[in-house]
Amino acid sequence: MTGAAPVTRLALAFAAGAAWALAGAPMALAPLAALLLLAAPNPTSRRPVWAACWLLAGLAGMGGTRSLTTRAESCSPASLGEPAALQGRFLASAVAGSASFVSESGCGPFTVVIGGEEVVAGTAMLVEGVWREGRQRAWFLAHSASPVPGPDGWRWRSVQWRDGIVRRLDRLYAERAPLVAALTLARREGLDLELREAFARVGIAHLLAISGFHVGVIAGLLLVGIVSLGVAGRRAALLAAAGSWVYVAFIGFPDAACRAALILSAVALARARGRPSSRWAALGAALLVLLVLDPRRLGGPGFQLSFAGAAGLTAWSGPLSRWMTRRFGRACPRPLAAALAAGLAATLATLPVVAWHFERVSLVGIPVTLLATPLVTLSLVGSLASIAMDFVAPQPALIVAGGVDLVLAALERLALWAGAFPWASVWTTRSSVLGGLAGVGLAWWIARQPHLGARARRGLTVCYVAAGVVAWPLALTLQGRGSVEIVMIDVGQGDAIALRGPGGRWLLVDTGPAGAEADPAGHPVVRALRSRGVRRLEALVLTHSDLDHIGGAVAVLESFDVGAVYDPGLPAGKEAFVGVLEVAADRGVPWRAARVGDRLDLGSLQMRVLYPPADLASDAESNASSVVLLASFGDFDALLTGDAYKDVDRLVASEVSGVVEVLKVGHHGSDTSTDPALLAAAQPKLALVSVGRYNRYGHPAPEVLRRLDQSGVRVLRTDRSGSVTVVGRADGDYSVGSRR
Repeated sequence: MTGAAPVTRLALAFAAGAAWALAGAPMALAPLAALLLLAAPNPTSRRPVWAACWLLAGLAGMGGTRSLTTRAESCSPASLGEPAALQGRFLASAVAGSASFVSESGCGPFTVVIGGEEVVAGTAMLVEGVWREGRQRAWFLAHSASPVPGPDGWRWRSVQWRDGIVRRLDRLYAERAPLVAALTLARREGLDLELREAFARVGIAHLLAISGFHVGVIAGLLLVGIVSLGVAGRRAALLAAAGSWVYVAFIGFPDAACRAALILSAVALARARGRPSSRWAALGAALLVLLVLDPRRLGGPGFQLSFAGAAGLTAWSGPLSRWMTRRFGRACPRPLAAALAAGLAATLATLPVVAWHFERVSLVGIPVTLLATPLVTLSLVGSLASIAMDFVAPQPALIVAGGVDLVLAALERLALWAGAFPWASVWTTRSSVLGGLAGVGLAWWIARQPHLGARARRGLTVCYVAAGVVAWPLALTLQGRGSVEIVMIDVGQGDAIALRGPGGRWLLVDTGPAGAEADPAGHPVVRALRSRGVRRLEALVLTHSDLDHIGGAVAVLESFDVGAVYDPGLPAGKEAFVGVLEVAADRGVPWRAARVGDRLDLGSLQMRVLYPPADLASDAESNASSVVLLASFGDFDALLTGDAYKDVDRLVASEVSGVVEVLKVGHHGSDTSTDPALLAAAQPKLALVSVGRYNRYGHPAPEVLRRLDQSGVRVLRTDRSGSVTVVGRADGDYSVGSRR
């Protein structure tokens, strides 16, 4: 990073300021950070002016991000659920009932969900409907859409043209059209979820998004063609870089493609002017340009992965390739060494980003990428050729598309085959990522100590990285001694509540519905428990046999050592329930009926069964037989009511007279539960509602929320707050946190 390194440092300073604002750090601390930067020694330059430049860049990044964030907040709807009308344009035709939309006010893009209406991308339209709350931002549920007069600028004509090409792909490639659209146009609407999951499991999901690889292929083809016409090398490089921008504009200027095109342009310009090109300077310039245009990009996983991968290739690809050539000699020819080094460098650089955002790490990413890259290259070139031919010769275009279809079939088969192995990817947690990064930081510091020998540095590096990965989960296990923890896991429309005793022992009440992942480790309950260092469950309580309470039980039983399973002890002919029985039997987990008076001990945390009674009728309805638990730790109490009805609430009310700190609202907030008599007897301070966002049942019922409000109870809902954690102490005090 010599010569042009200041450009990269300016980009990093700007990114640091943007990250400060995106993280929500107090602006009052910014002057302190500025003073520390100015006071810090500057070993890379004797001119203090650089420190001032970096400071100004950081402040610019911070201020730009804050202003854009404030503007985005001003675009938020004033009221949710109220009728509204928007005038703007769709950025694509609606696929699966939704599409991105930009309003004339400049807000957007945001998602509009519309059913049964034909919308045309790029055409001015009036959309009527209501705003709905989303996980990241509000979305619009449209009831009707109609075209309105409006000027068609170049931007909207290009949107219409791209949408027309997507329709051409439907004719050329039929069921594989979504895959071709993803590879060539950065459009992943309608892509098969199983195929997308397989690409993610084997670590080649980046091939489904336009990246530097795609732009590099296009630029390389253009360069070969231009040189073959007799154009000189430097001029040919400039023309190829310009041609890559045409392709980037054609696909809508995605971040990764812009980054690659900016780097190609910077290198081509440097060579045309006869100056040595610096890869770090080009990468820094690309980072700075994109962040100046929109600093909020920094928070996107795709943006982070793009630049992390490019930085890894720049820093490590060459050294790794040379090391492999020296180490393995003829067994590893230079082309193979270069390919392996590039894959390893990009994988190592992006590993923390992937693990942090997706909590998953592929174990077969490098070899599968090496096999998939030639197939993607052929598919990209062939599909673009078929699109171009379709404008002038539709029948020959179909022939070319048929050949590309065979290559795509091989690519799909590779992804599905490699993704079928259970060890293809492993789930991790953000806690493990933090621990690993801490270990890497310590190892890097140790490796820089000059008084240590090379062998000692390597050994200590391995030890510190391993210690960071192992010690962090251990610290999580040891934390909270002297307190109990209740975690209502966000599983959508269902229940899953984990309880930790003061000694670190865990119990799980219900498991939520079945997950979308085929791998048990991907179930949200399994991931939530592992993120807290859980290895064993003293008991699994299934309050009743409904699927929204037992759907994840198989994944839990296959992922943890479980002491025993408790349920109402009633026969249930549901296939899912029978599957749980079989897995428990195969793993030797005892199955017991929970009855009034039974106790489950987690050290000082006592779990007492308040319902069902010993004489429970064998034909009782599932909700009517729901297990009700009272968890007590000193003066701290929590009542878990499952899906019990109001008559059960009235029965157990006498058992919880006094103050209950936490109430798990029954039946997801349905009016069939949460009887006023129970609220009057328990006097809860905090009510937790496990409910799915925009569920079709209307949970939680307004009547229940009104009763809780009149009782002065604070309410937290998983559909709005995500997973909720309550940490209670023996004196009855508690703290609450939430995380999406």
